[in-house]
Amino acid sequence: MRRVRLTFYAPEAEVHPVHTMLAERDYVEAAEMVHWNDAGETMTHAFYVEGDAEEFAAELDGTPAVRAHDLTSVGTDSFYAHVRAETTPLQRRMFDAYHEGGAVVTSTLEHTDDGGVTFEVVGTAETLQQFYDGAPDEIDVVIDSVGGPTADPDAMLSERQREAVEAALAAGYYDVPRTATHEEVAERLDCAPSTASEHLRKAESAVLHALFEE
Repeated sequence: MRRVRLTFYAPEAEVHPVHTMLAERDYVEAAEMVHWNDAGETMTHAFYVEGDAEEFAAELDGTPAVRAHDLTSVGTDSFYAHVRAETTPLQRRMFDAYHEGGAVVTSTLEHTDDGGVTFEVVGTAETLQQFYDGAPDEIDVVIDSVGGPTADPDAMLSERQREAVEAALAAGYYDVPRTATHEEVAERLDCAPSTASEHLRKAESAVLHALFEE
């Protein structure tokens, strides 16, 4: 089994209006797709978003492809978004390529600052090659790292999670005894304490799974 961390880009096409919102709007600071449920003509996504929930909800209301949505705040500047929307032809082909192979997505899907979507997949060398080759022509695929069953833990962290860990280390959050709080880490990240806590929790989980899973 192999692990591949890769990034999808669609420089000349719109994958989906919601992706455009997450990747391009000034009111979104960071976003991750946490889970999804594919029902064919529609897909339901759970996103973790740092940004302005009111502006995000208002644009969802004005997007014809969005059939339903619900937002839950987890801090002053972060929220979870449950969004059910119609699939676009390009999005449908992307997920068909995923379903047809034996690759398994093992991370959240992080929307990067340059408009990409970064995530990690595992599978045999053959299935990962099929996954790569099956990407639609409109999608550029960049392979960020390749590893064995136990990947480099650092490669499993999103950019924001890595920033949170670095801030926590610098503040003394991981010292023994601990000399910093979530609030102090949040000050360094310029975010809410609940958001800093969420980033650290996800980073710790990713590193522990990378180190100890069979």
